[in-house]
Amino acid sequence: MHSLRQRLLFTAVPPVAASVVVLVFGSVGRSIWLMHLLTLGLAGVLAGAGSLLTRVVTRGTTPALALILLTLVGVTVPFLRDSAGPQRWASIGPLNLYMAPLWLPSFLAACSVYMCKRGNSAWPTFAATVGVSLLLAAQPDASQVLALLIGSTVGFARYRADTKRSIITLIILALVTAWAFTRADSLAPVPYVEGVFALALGHSRLAGVAVITSALVFLAGLYKCSNRGTAWLAAVAAYYAVLFACSVAGLTPAPLVGYGAGPLLGYGLLVAVSRWFEAAEMPNHALTVAAPTASKT
Repeated sequence: MHSLRQRLLFTAVPPVAASVVVLVFGSVGRSIWLMHLLTLGLAGVLAGAGSLLTRVVTRGTTPALALILLTLVGVTVPFLRDSAGPQRWASIGPLNLYMAPLWLPSFLAACSVYMCKRGNSAWPTFAATVGVSLLLAAQPDASQVLALLIGSTVGFARYRADTKRSIITLIILALVTAWAFTRADSLAPVPYVEGVFALALGHSRLAGVAVITSALVFLAGLYKCSNRGTAWLAAVAAYYAVLFACSVAGLTPAPLVGYGAGPLLGYGLLVAVSRWFEAAEMPNHALTVAAPTASKT
């Protein structure tokens, strides 16, 4: 049986292959190709680093809490750079990193795991989710705020999180999302970044169907993995589904299919930290399963 890391890597093959097709259709220059190949290589290295991470710490909630805190820092970094437009990126060497998709997939996974482990003591996840949402709305990045709302909703539902805190958190997230969509976004969509599906369909119907299918296969693969003992992947799948939908409207890059370092490195990070969560041997719907056992003793 394949490990979770291997299944996640296989799941990413269709959209990554589609990204090459999209760049061909977009007639991009050599610098774009080099950057895309560099990013793919870095994402692969990051994903492979998961085996080293598990040697550091594999149990408890420390890895999840660390990722939650790192995400708060990560989505704050773009505000340190002077920009007349949206503040979503951080420059690291030759890479201009889009910070939200770099951190949010792992953040959703970490929040789900933390809730599973800590139960009613998981208040930091609710507070951090609201904090990240507000920071994203201030950038502004309405699509990421919406994706965080939907991903969090799925995560709360799958792990039967504290009902009162969940409802309050989701109401706040919904209000923040509404506010984010009222804020002006001056960035025009780029065909090989946000408009990948229209670009492929414009080339030929067959190409369009192939690129769209690659995204659907990717989402189906994540959801299938979520039913094999890693329910937190359902929240991640919902997050990516929202981004694909928003990319159709030209609002945000299509993850893994469109050009961009942030989404690719974000998925590599998710694959890497999945080793922590896999090592914890979390059963699916852990809180739901544990409750009847406790009542018998």
